[in-house]
Amino acid sequence: MSNKKHCDNVGPEQNGPITRRQVLLAGGASLVGLTLQTNIFARFLGDDKMFPGVMTLSGAKKPVFVPAAGSTDPVAHSLAESLFWLDQEAEHAKFFILHMPSPELDAQRAQTQQFHNQFTGQLDKVKSARLDKGNLAAFNQSTIELVRRFIDLKQQMEKAQASGQLKSLAWPAFFEHTALEGDRFAKRLDGFSRGKVELDHGEVVDFWTRIMADHADFIAHLLDPEERMLIEKAMKTSKAWRGANKSNDVKGSLDELIAFKKTAQKGIEAGQIKSIIHPALADHVLREALKFSDELKRTESRG
Repeated sequence: MSNKKHCDNVGPEQNGPITRRQVLLAGGASLVGLTLQTNIFARFLGDDKMFPGVMTLSGAKKPVFVPAAGSTDPVAHSLAESLFWLDQEAEHAKFFILHMPSPELDAQRAQTQQFHNQFTGQLDKVKSARLDKGNLAAFNQSTIELVRRFIDLKQQMEKAQASGQLKSLAWPAFFEHTALEGDRFAKRLDGFSRGKVELDHGEVVDFWTRIMADHADFIAHLLDPEERMLIEKAMKTSKAWRGANKSNDVKGSLDELIAFKKTAQKGIEAGQIKSIIHPALADHVLREALKFSDELKRTESRG
């Protein structure tokens, strides 16, 4: 029998270092340092390509691309949004593939792999493109059309999974969740093409609180059944976020959630938390929380 001890509470009797599981259960952002450093000239991970007018937020394994503070340049906004969301969309395809058993779903895997390849190809085009206000709309349209085609597939898979015609290991809610993200990405690009870069505080809060609640639900249902206290915490977090748009402390709750996700990502990668959560998925949802934090700060700074 293993001598490893499991302690699920943080208190004055704690001996030795605080475990990641204890930090998650405590839920305090003060227990976990948040790194939100910015670089005014963003570099793509593993690439020397520079993107003037685009910053990166650190804190996750991959960078989070955002426009430079105070920017009203639709080209910079398009670059930042595309660098971030094209990678997220490629990962959506990757996660679908991971949830499609072979050989039963080889046809669906192949179809999804094509989208993965197309998104990585489009991302390469963004990284090498010389975008300006003259060619921005046409370039964004090519991305919008790709995203819309993938949304169609996501919605088809959602309906097929819900009806039992598709027997993947992905929930209908997961397909719906990723379709919502794709729809917002496409709408944002369309706005940039028309010169609209402003964020609406209500829209930001409504969209992202839904996404954060879904993330908490996903985490709860992908944890090992023995992780009962973490499952309970995740479910409570989901409930809180579903009512967060009526709360006055969205920022405080978000800082705590980022701390939770950051610690969970490290614990999952190190095998200290029992789950079937792929480390890439843990980092994926963390990056989206960091993106939410940036958008929230931008809308609040205008107020």
